[in-house]
Amino acid sequence: MHSNNISLLGFTLAVLSTQVLGRSCHLTTTVYHRQNSACGYGSCIPGDTLGGSGVLKIDDKIKWDGDGANYDKLSNGAGVDVDADGLKFHIDALGVPDIKDKPSCKVHIGDYTNLGKGKVDNIGLPGVVGKDFDCTHDWNC
Repeated sequence: MHSNNISLLGFTLAVLSTQVLGRSCHLTTTVYHRQNSACGYGSCIPGDTLGGSGVLKIDDKIKWDGDGANYDKLSNGAGVDVDADGLKFHIDALGVPDIKDKPSCKVHIGDYTNLGKGKVDNIGLPGVVGKDFDCTHDWNC
């Protein structure tokens, strides 16, 4: 009888801790600009490549794959509204990589604002220069 009470108590605590902690959310967002300026053998097509994307994982499963995210919205636009797996939030624009020194990493989840961790990557490959802004957000959702 004593061991049954301990087992029941252990099970109850496990269930309660799962309900209190909820699901684990991990969001990454990126905005980038590449300037292709080199000419190798053959034709030379200089130009710019602009991009913006994001990925939301809930309990390590992809629930949003950046649908609706692009450079215009994530650089200096209105940001992106996300509705994925019953979770709604708004990603603020990260900023224009060519103008700002670091990204602004803000996600609004209801009345709560999650300030993520920002990272800047300067790209200096042969014939290609650019800058990436990356943001990472983790929270219990």
